[in-house]
Amino acid sequence: PGWLLSPPGRPYLDSILHKNQRRVFGLLERPTLPPALAVPFVTYKLFVSGKSGVGKTALVATLAGTPTPTTHHETLGTE
Repeated sequence: PGWLLSPPGRPYLDSILHKNQRRVFGLLERPTLPPALAVPFVTYKLFVSGKSGVGKTALVATLAGTPTPTTHHETLGTE
C-alpha cells in the first residue's frame, strides 16, 4: 500500500505532484517521466456511434480536454 512512498516509487509520485499537491491531468494527458522510468504506452482507436444530437461531439471534446461546442452544426453528409 505504501509503494509510492518507497524509494522505487518516489519518482512516479514526484511526476504527479507539484508543490506537494496533485497535478490535475485531462483524461487524455499523462505525467512526463524520465526515460529510465517510462512505462509502455498503449494506443486505442475509438469509434463513437449514436443517434443525431445525443452528445457524441461533446463527449469527444470533453475527453480531449477541449471546450464543448456551444452551437450545434450537423455533420457533413448526414442531412
